[in-house]
Amino acid sequence: MKVKELDLRYISAGCTSHPIIKISNLLPSVASEGFDEIKIIFREEDIPENALKLFLSKYNYFAEKVEKISEGIILMIARKRG
Repeated sequence: MKVKELDLRYISAGCTSHPIIKISNLLPSVASEGFDEIKIIFREEDIPENALKLFLSKYNYFAEKVEKISEGIILMIARKRG
């Protein structure tokens, strides 16, 4: 099983490098590389959970597990459908 971890907590605050922009740029390559699972760590204030789920569904992934790992920090484990 191929697993990719994306840590979006420490991305600079510029508009072209916001975590939402970063994830939308990373997901196409992650999906094309055939990863079965993606672990995404992000700040609650940066990305709404439902928005991230929508991005993932566009690339045939679904949120299997969502866990608060510390104050304001979320770990989402997404798996490839099928």
